[in-house]
Amino acid sequence: MADPDALRMRRYRAHQAGDHHLCVVGRCKELGPDADQQKAAEATARLMAAVREEFPESDPLSLALAERLVELSAGTGVASVQAARALAELVAFQREQV
Repeated sequence: MADPDALRMRRYRAHQAGDHHLCVVGRCKELGPDADQQKAAEATARLMAAVREEFPESDPLSLALAERLVELSAGTGVASVQAARALAELVAFQREQV
């Protein structure tokens, strides 16, 4: 359920004045990302590191494609799932070639 208009207005005014005690974690840049966003960013960083180890630098096109798929899979929704599947297929194909 959405917050009442009065609370939203108080939160907005406090935020504009530099007071972030009413701000919602994950929505206010001053408070930083929430724990779930931080975990997702760490998981994406680990996946990117694994992709860079998996794909050789001698094949820059495949490496660039894999890196882009990692970036897309970090989002939400159907597109991120499709990107993760495409990345898995690319890794499987890469391993067949070796």
